[in-house]
Amino acid sequence: MMPTHYLALLTSCLAVYGCGSRAAGNPPPQTLAPDTIRIVAIERVYGDLAHQLGGSRVDVRTILNSPSADPHAYEPTARDADAVAAADIAIENGLGYDAFADKLIAASPRDVRTVIDVGTIGGHRTGDNPHVWYEPASLRTFCDALSVELIRRSAGERREITRRRDTIDGWIARYSKRLEALGRHHPRARVAITEPVFDYVLRAANIAIATPPSFSHAIEEGNDPAPQDVDTMRALLAGRRVAAFVYNRQTVEPSTTRLLDVARAARVTVVPITETLPANARTQDWIDGEVAALERAL
Repeated sequence: MMPTHYLALLTSCLAVYGCGSRAAGNPPPQTLAPDTIRIVAIERVYGDLAHQLGGSRVDVRTILNSPSADPHAYEPTARDADAVAAADIAIENGLGYDAFADKLIAASPRDVRTVIDVGTIGGHRTGDNPHVWYEPASLRTFCDALSVELIRRSAGERREITRRRDTIDGWIARYSKRLEALGRHHPRARVAITEPVFDYVLRAANIAIATPPSFSHAIEEGNDPAPQDVDTMRALLAGRRVAAFVYNRQTVEPSTTRLLDVARAARVTVVPITETLPANARTQDWIDGEVAALERAL
């Protein structure tokens, strides 16, 4: 299903234009310097990191800018197709999360375009949890691969790109250690979740997930959870058998909304998370803020 990829520092996979994380959408078209590196990212989080790494040498555009955009059901526009066709570097999450990118890439083959599939270069396969932007190792691998490609295309900027990469790598190292420390301080902590969006964080912190996998999978797929799973979730929350309720604010439906009410009534701390980097936020601040909310809950 995915095109051929290779892990050797560069990587080839899939794509779509990205934007810096400081804007809710993409800036209006403008005349670019001839040596500008055009980057398109499907998800805003990768667009933000590309902007941080490339600085003024890159023009970064993203496809999925709205928090309400569902990558599984997204219908690309003609403008999306134009962005991909013009891109020098395309970045996708992969693992089936943003599969529409395959068609966009295939529709505009270009030998000089490099495609980075974050999930694949991180060692994952289709069927694995696709929310890899929360996994420290995948973040590091992505930033390293993109840095190599940026330096290949702009050798004169090697020192600056390397400096920016090292800054981000330093944050990733602190993020990883923070999760390890969280697990040591709360060795028997259990939480309930609506979807497996935050699972890489929870598992890195060795925090048990009490939610039935069939429940979280149903919510992730947009299906109604089984009544027995809903009953299990209600019992977990109403009985305060979990320390927190990790709630994806981007997936609001009757079953999860009712459980949110149960959690609040039982005074179980709710940890709100999102799949999309908020507008005008940096990746580091976004993830650090969500981890801080989890720490407070435990």
